[in-house]
Amino acid sequence: MSIGTTITLSKDSPTDVDTNTSVLDLRAADLNHSQYAQAGLTLPAERVLTVSHETTKAGVLRHLVRLDDTVVDALLVPATMSVYFNIVRPPSTAVTNALLIENCYRLIDFLIEGGAGAVITKVLNKEV
Repeated sequence: MSIGTTITLSKDSPTDVDTNTSVLDLRAADLNHSQYAQAGLTLPAERVLTVSHETTKAGVLRHLVRLDDTVVDALLVPATMSVYFNIVRPPSTAVTNALLIENCYRLIDFLIEGGAGAVITKVLNKEV
């Protein structure tokens, strides 16, 4: 299910040109799971991007894109933060790729509204 052997991620807001980038290399891949990691980070620091797919017994498809970033504080204690994008598709012919893509765009649009992470900051501050 691999997307490619490397993925370049930018920490800039989606309205900017990609500058502050990090390159993640393919670590593992099979039919329903790909995992990328950033080389050169000193353990326990780590950045991992995972893309996976699951089908439930009821036929519901779950597509997960997850970014885990492990950072180390001044006392060398690691802490892992995660951001997920989870797409759940019921086994209905009414739910098409086009409709799911539209809703992905709507959610991304909401998160970047106001630029510079304004809405994301409000969410993190429990203001929304």
